Parts: sequence; C-alpha cells; structure tokens
Amino acid sequence: MKVVFFGTSKYCLPILDALKNNFDLMEVVVMPDRPVGRKKIMAPCATKTWAIENNVPFSETLDTDCDFGVVADYGRIIKPEVFSKPRLGLFNIHFSKLPDLRGASPVQTTLLRGDTTAWITIIKINEGLDTGPILWQKEYPISPDDTTETLYTRLFKDVAKEIPIINFEGKLIEQDHTKATFCKMLTREDGFIDYKYISDPQNYNKFRAYTPWPGIWSIKDGKRMKILKCHLGSKGDGLILDLVQFEGKKPTKP
Repeated sequence: MKVVFFGTSKYCLPILDALKNNFDLMEVVVMPDRPVGRKKIMAPCATKTWAIENNVPFSETLDTDCDFGVVADYGRIIKPEVFSKPRLGLFNIHFSKLPDLRGASPVQTTLLRGDTTAWITIIKINEGLDTGPILWQKEYPISPDDTTETLYTRLFKDVAKEIPIINFEGKLIEQDHTKATFCKMLTREDGFIDYKYISDPQNYNKFRAYTPWPGIWSIKDGKRMKILKCHLGSKGDGLILDLVQFEGKKPTKP
C-alpha cells in the first residue's frame, strides 16, 4: 500500500525505516527549516534529512495520493482537508492508553504519575484532540530510572517493530469519551521545585519526567540552581542530588 508520513524529530526515524521497508513510502511531510544554535543557522528537521538521504520525496504539505498516512511527533494541527485525503485516512501514534492522557505531554505525565507501564495507541485522526477511533493499542514496561528521553526513544522503536504487522484497514473502536483525561503543554516553570521540599521522593519522578526538557530547578541562597543528576536513597525515601549547576557557573557536586 502507498503511505505518507508526517513527522519532525529524530525519534521518528525508526518509523520511517519501517514504512520504507514494508510499504510504498510516497512522501515525508516535514516542517520548514529552522534556525539552530547560537549562530541561528537554518537547518532541516531530522525527518527531512532522512528523506534526502533515502531518496524519498518530501514536502511541507501533502501533495500526493496514498492509501493511508502515519503521523508521529509532527507538531502541527492537521486540517480536515488533509487528514481526509488518504483513502483510509491519517493515523496518529500517541503514547498513552487513550482516552487517558489526551494532549501534548503523555510520556512526561506517565512518568510524573509514577506509572510502571506505558501505552501506545494508534488512532484515526479526526477534528478533535486525540479523539479519533482506536485502531491499535499495546502496553509496554517502564524501567524505574526511565526518563522522557529514554522512554520516548524506546517507545518509538517498539512501535516501529509493530508497523509491518498492524492492519491499517482493520476495525476501528470508538473511544469512551466519558473517561477522557488530559495532559498539558509543558513550560519551563513546570520544572521548579521549592528548595524546602527538595528531598521529597516525588521529585525524582519530576526529574524523570522533565529530562531532557524543561529540566528541574530550584532557588538556593537566592540563586537559580539546575539539578542535572539525582537519585533516590537506598530505601526510596528521599531525593539525593548528584550534580547541580548554578546560573552562570559550571556543573558541580552539591
């Protein structure tokens, strides 16, 4: 079957490999080049670079006919005239057990809650926010020291392994919208911890959830302190700081 892919980040690359190896990958829909680094040099996103290296057409809009499309880590709302164009529709990969954790930060929120398992759901996109009917769902274990970086990376690899055997013409199941929960778009302020409560063991879940971004930080002696590394005590009863960085200073042990 003919397929297109919508996505942006480096995490998506295993999915692109799976689509190219198992379907007729017609096009990769990417975001515009953006300024990167201190010199603000314009650079392509990871999926555009992949498309160039693999001789796959790319565009910033869907401009080819196809049987279905896959969307992951795209970063842009897709309009009805686009998601209705493929014969079977567009299918979004979302990292929660929908309808739980609809929204922008399901992996971070899963770790923040201290969950021991994560879910991947593939839904057919409609006009709502993660409200489309479910094509496929599967549960995966979470390691005690997983961060958003490690878990996100692994879940993309896990779902890429499933891509060849998922039936994109299969039965769709409507979500139970009465059970929906939501997660928000994160900001830098979400990483703040009151220093009075810095040893609270729940802060380790915060560290896991907010690594690599926005990170966790506090104010000590009037100075902003970023917590770069930490761990739980041997009994899991307190957060221990391993490496911190005060604003304008080099990383140091606390």
